Amino acid sequence: MKIVSRLTLLSLAFLTSCAVGPNYKAGDPADTAGSFVTPGADASATGDITDWWEKFREPKLNNLIRQALVANQDLKIAVSRVAEARATRTIARADYFPQLNAGANATRSKSSEAAAGLPGLGGQTTNLFNLNLDASWEIDVFGGTRRNVEAATADLQAAGENARDVQVGLIGEVATAYLELRGYQARKSVAERNLKSQRDTLELTRTRQAVGVSNDLDVARAEAQMEATAAAIPVYEASLRRSIYRLGVLLGGSPGSLVDNLISYRGQPVAPPAVPVGLPSDLLRRRPDIRRSERELAAATARIGVAVADLYPKFSLTAGVGRSALETQELFNGRAGSWSLGPSLNWPIFTAGKIRGNIAVQNARQEQAAATYEKTVYLAMEDVEGSLISFGQEQKRYASLTRAVGATRRASSLANDRYKAGLEDFLTVLEADRQLLSAEDSQVSSQTQVSLNLVRLYKALGGGWGEARVKK
Repeated sequence: MKIVSRLTLLSLAFLTSCAVGPNYKAGDPADTAGSFVTPGADASATGDITDWWEKFREPKLNNLIRQALVANQDLKIAVSRVAEARATRTIARADYFPQLNAGANATRSKSSEAAAGLPGLGGQTTNLFNLNLDASWEIDVFGGTRRNVEAATADLQAAGENARDVQVGLIGEVATAYLELRGYQARKSVAERNLKSQRDTLELTRTRQAVGVSNDLDVARAEAQMEATAAAIPVYEASLRRSIYRLGVLLGGSPGSLVDNLISYRGQPVAPPAVPVGLPSDLLRRRPDIRRSERELAAATARIGVAVADLYPKFSLTAGVGRSALETQELFNGRAGSWSLGPSLNWPIFTAGKIRGNIAVQNARQEQAAATYEKTVYLAMEDVEGSLISFGQEQKRYASLTRAVGATRRASSLANDRYKAGLEDFLTVLEADRQLLSAEDSQVSSQTQVSLNLVRLYKALGGGWGEARVKK
């Protein structure tokens, strides 16, 4: 037992002082120390963007997102992979501890008479009963097990970040589909309102034709414009239903499961005018894809140590106790016992370059992970810059279109009044109505795009996940 104690103390000393391979140290790309270059981006702004969708003040959207976080299949798969990675780490950590095995066997045998050599010595039948308990402990002298556990832990953390990334994407998809639905409904409403107005214009034109004030050409033009407007409505209907079908699947149901719940138009959500952008360095703390990539780099670094440890000898301590007897009743008397105890060493001397080849593989994979991490950071910054400029410029476009709608409505009203007074021809009325429909449709479409660009910006900033939703 003194040997065991000394070996245990020796192994613990090595475990706390020796682990081959590089030690991982997280580093950030230098360019993240600055600020975003997009004009108008308030990098100093701060605020919580975890539940950013609530800023739209849409209870229906909030409810849809809550359901998606519970029922979506992609998120379930990602969370299951976290459980898989946790179990894998448990397997890796098991190598820290001794392994204990129990066994038992019973055999009945008869010796050969022909091989005995002398008459009467062969042909005997005997029984043999064995009980044994074996223990083995590979002492992690050079840190191979410790590096393997480091890699498994980093893999677990990467799986958690991947689940958060799936969650961010899911929330963005639900919000996008919902906003597109309301946008198509708004455009359909604009077309239906203009269709009613054009139908009234057509009836007026036919009445004026009947009394000889108008002519067949005016009637044909009014009818053509009305039918062109009517033709747009089925397109909007198909698009809005596709959005509903998409939401049904995102919420873990069938495509038609939400039709009755969402088919009625409730108006367009209004996007908040500003977003707390922060600094590029904030992305390293908020975006799950960056955090996942950094953990993958940590895992790849640790696996270099696992490979390097194979160059060195492995020390093990083995022990065993057992009992053997020819009869079962003799298994537990003093003469049936046996035991063994001793250290062992295993050192690969020649492997034809296999170990060093594996080290080279792990080094290459670590370099790939480092490049991937840096690329992920820069792509994230590009994503934010692009989303910022799109959101800001679309807000300006929407403001201009709103003013244009007001002016076009005045022009349409004046054209109709002057036509009724006989001061303008009917073509002027039709052109004014066409411009009004186009302006209102563009305004509604731009309002939807502002909201969609805001969703993309929140996703780019890493909003939409929290520690409480996806646990490590």
